[in-house]
Amino acid sequence: MSLFQCFIISLIAVASQLDSRILGRTNLERPLITCTLVGLFLGDVSTGLLVGAQMEMITLGMIAVGAVSGANMNLGAIIGCALVIQTGATVETALTIAVPVTVIRNLLWNLGHIIRVQLAHMCDKDVDEGKFEAAKRVNYLWGPLQYALLPAFIPCFIALYYGESFVNMVVTYIPDWINTGITLGANLISFYGFALLLTTMINKKNAIFFFIGFAIAAYSGLDLTAMAMISILTAALLYMLRYQDKKQTSTVSAVDALEDLDN
Repeated sequence: MSLFQCFIISLIAVASQLDSRILGRTNLERPLITCTLVGLFLGDVSTGLLVGAQMEMITLGMIAVGAVSGANMNLGAIIGCALVIQTGATVETALTIAVPVTVIRNLLWNLGHIIRVQLAHMCDKDVDEGKFEAAKRVNYLWGPLQYALLPAFIPCFIALYYGESFVNMVVTYIPDWINTGITLGANLISFYGFALLLTTMINKKNAIFFFIGFAIAAYSGLDLTAMAMISILTAALLYMLRYQDKKQTSTVSAVDALEDLDN
């Protein structure tokens, strides 16, 4: 693949990474959209649509909930789609490429969590010292640049330029202690963010529901779809038990009042 093709496809990966963060909600972070754009650029829209549709089905079970990040296969879908179109391989081959790329991407994303915490401290320090322009640069330049380069442009460009064999080699040679350490640090940050989120949501009345949901999610093995269905049905049941009885009581009271008037 030429340098120009690698560069343009890497820009598509950057756009998908910045979606919902800087560009607004444009759905560029969905594999169906990005793979279609890759197919359009490489002159094979049908393959791009096929790969995107298949990757979209896979990512449906990996949706992020709250402050907990799911496994983002969008970068893997972009690279897999591009390599499949270039080599003429089957659509199923895109999945075998996307999985190791997703492992690398998630490792870089977790490393980015740690870097973003340091950027926040830099911004706080600049504000305390009255360096407001420097604080703005951290927010408007260094933050988005880290988002664009580390988990998107750099891995996409390298993977496309060197091919599938290079991706598999990188995954093989990543030491377990590096993967474990970065993942642990990122999880601690995610847990802290989720705790901050709960402080604005949880109270004495609804705390029990959070604990019940956590217990079911942790020990039942159900996926997100099943959990959502259980939550909706439980909410409907509680609504009926709480408000249906009140409606019936108010109706009976109104009937009794009318009978008293008749008497």
